[in-house]
Amino acid sequence: MVFLHFFGFGDALRRFELEQLTGLRVAGFRPLALDELLVWSQRVGEQQHWEPEQLQRIVLKNWMDKAEQIQTWQQQLQNCPDGVSLVAGLGSHGDWRRHWESMLRVS
Repeated sequence: MVFLHFFGFGDALRRFELEQLTGLRVAGFRPLALDELLVWSQRVGEQQHWEPEQLQRIVLKNWMDKAEQIQTWQQQLQNCPDGVSLVAGLGSHGDWRRHWESMLRVS
């Protein structure tokens, strides 16, 4: 199973840090648009050999579940500096498990 998470706002350095720290696939979106999120997730899915239809369902469900928050983020992005975008992470169950285990070891 694949999981998608929105980390919040960040710049290119923050995206790089998250990718290095988490081992997840991380991208920034500005503007935040479903089409761009789907294209990115499908590209990552192809590289990781994830089931494309299942991945699309996960992204669409996440988008619908967070619709209200996404509208807020879209509005907030308009006031953010140009280099800031909404950062999302995508990973398998194992990727996320390793991420959370490493976070617990650091704490």
